[in-house]
Amino acid sequence: MWLKLHDNNGPIFINMDTVTHFQRIEGQRRTTLFTFASNSGTCVTLQVHESPDEIMEMLWDE
Repeated sequence: MWLKLHDNNGPIFINMDTVTHFQRIEGQRRTTLFTFASNSGTCVTLQVHESPDEIMEMLWDE
């Protein structure tokens, strides 16, 4: 499932099927998403403006 989220450069599209965990640390204004990769691919860490609650709402709305 692809979600349209936002980083400092504007909108980005994230394949949530590859996200293993996301969290926001108290006091920060960014949520960190951690992805996995199969077949020796590269794991990626992304930071977005949406809160974990906003991301969860988007996932449930789909």
